[in-house]
Amino acid sequence: MKLPISIMFHETETPLGFVSRLAAANGYPSLEAFLDCTETNTSAISRGDADAMALLAKWSGEDSAELGRFATRTLDDKLCFGLGDAVFSREYRRGKTHRFCIRCVQNDIRHGEGRTASRPYVRAWWETKAVRTCPFHGSRITEMTCDNGKDDFASFVRSNPHVFADASGTEGDLRPMELDLYLIDRIRGVKVFPFLDGLETYVVAGLAKYFGRFLHRYRCDDVNENGSFDTLDDAEYGFHAVKLGQAHISDLVSTLLLDGSPALKDEAAPMEPIPPWLRRNLDTPAYATLVELFQDLAERNLPLGEGDTCILPTRKRYRHTVRSASVEYGLMEPRIVELLTKAGLLQAGTATRAKVSFDAELARPILQAAQDTLSLTEAAAILDLSGPRLHEIIEAGLLPRVEADRGDLRVYTRIRRQDLTDFQRRLFERAQTRVAPDGYLPIVKVAHRCNCQLRELVEMVLQDQLEGIVRAGDDLTFPNLFVNLKETQEMRRRLVKEKIGIKLLTIRDAAAVLKTTQVKVYPLVRSGLLPSISRLNPSTRQRQPFIEPEALEAFQRLHISVAEIATIYGTRADLIAQRMELLGVQPSLDPGSRSGRYYRRRDLDKFTFDRLAA
Repeated sequence: MKLPISIMFHETETPLGFVSRLAAANGYPSLEAFLDCTETNTSAISRGDADAMALLAKWSGEDSAELGRFATRTLDDKLCFGLGDAVFSREYRRGKTHRFCIRCVQNDIRHGEGRTASRPYVRAWWETKAVRTCPFHGSRITEMTCDNGKDDFASFVRSNPHVFADASGTEGDLRPMELDLYLIDRIRGVKVFPFLDGLETYVVAGLAKYFGRFLHRYRCDDVNENGSFDTLDDAEYGFHAVKLGQAHISDLVSTLLLDGSPALKDEAAPMEPIPPWLRRNLDTPAYATLVELFQDLAERNLPLGEGDTCILPTRKRYRHTVRSASVEYGLMEPRIVELLTKAGLLQAGTATRAKVSFDAELARPILQAAQDTLSLTEAAAILDLSGPRLHEIIEAGLLPRVEADRGDLRVYTRIRRQDLTDFQRRLFERAQTRVAPDGYLPIVKVAHRCNCQLRELVEMVLQDQLEGIVRAGDDLTFPNLFVNLKETQEMRRRLVKEKIGIKLLTIRDAAAVLKTTQVKVYPLVRSGLLPSISRLNPSTRQRQPFIEPEALEAFQRLHISVAEIATIYGTRADLIAQRMELLGVQPSLDPGSRSGRYYRRRDLDKFTFDRLAA
């Protein structure tokens, strides 16, 4: 039966609030007093039971479906509740409190009809704590405890006129939160943002809150469209980001995680507080989309190994730190930094902090190649050679190393196993396998006998300049590599001569041409009578004089030794020297001994010698 006094039902009004107003309009002292006369109760009306809505339709003449549209319906054992087209979790229930906008109530009292207590109506969004500001006035939603636990809003308004009498603090240019506007749209069935619309409403509210806290760990403020900064609470700040969609969330999270921030204090938990929130809700299907999204973002942007837990156990490693790569590949941290800096995967000057990470897939071939290398010590042990000797060979370019010369910076000498194997093969490929015959010595000893570096003899072997090569054992090691000493010495002298200059004569060569000894040639060079040039002798690694053939020929045309004069006259050199003194002929060089003197050929015209007289 329709009640005597009817009131207008508002489009976004809750059924329990409407019954409370209906009771007040018809003169009942309270909602409880009215319902005592009926066959229903506040719980049935609040949750929109069909029978209760049918009774309410009879009392008011309104459509039962419209009356129950914004009832709060409990949906599952987790106490989630439906409100209009939205679903909220139990943490967003208002409980035994009244929630309202003071300015909305004041407007209802001022402009409504009927009894004063029956004018203010309960808006649907007042039923959830998820909405915190009024969509019309921007003011904060006020919360006050229900009188004696009675959920009767009309009685509350009637009993607390002082709450609504003072308008101070409610006026002003306030702006509603965008998150609240979105949640109200969801309650009313309006969809605006595709990604968020695919999530339950309470999941969106939680996402905005926790994503905002995440952003505040990296940044302090939000930039408005006009370029100014706003200090926003966590939920509003987060909503400004998540409303732009999944792609924007992914890009933003990736940028923050990879770039880091000086403001980030807890580097050990870069994605907090999102992972703990999602882990608490792993069993709730409504969170599945976000669990997958943020787990994937964590795996792709954080150095997580397989099995490490962020939200779920990590399925694949996408990023490494220098430290984790060192453990996986067994390489020293400074070496990893060097290799990846050279490859452009790390910035120059990167420290070995756990915070710095790099792309694991791009680094894999580089680190695997480095893993398949040997240190100088390991390679020297395989060749049975001392480290300094092997270093000489590497520096000469006979055995390639992984790292290039970097000027004054230290080079980590690493040798690929394949390169070492190829080096051994080339070294022994022409060697005869037999017991070393006489005249053959290990190549290391031959280098000592030739007064040269081992690398020089190794280069001769590799360039096929030696024929006498013997392999004296099964292992391809230097102690088993024998070469012919005499052949090597001769080849060494020839190569040195080629390096110095084929036409240049040593002191020994000049002495042979002059038919004298080296001791008698040195005074000629020191006096400048026999011109010479100074060159580095690779054999001795010292500078020494060399004589050009033209200079020696010119010297022979102008000068003659006392020994050569004696040969011409068939006598002794000392007798020739005495006769020269008697004739007053001065030597062109007098080293202090008569036998070492040289005379100018033009002075021979003055020389006479009587062999019988001598």
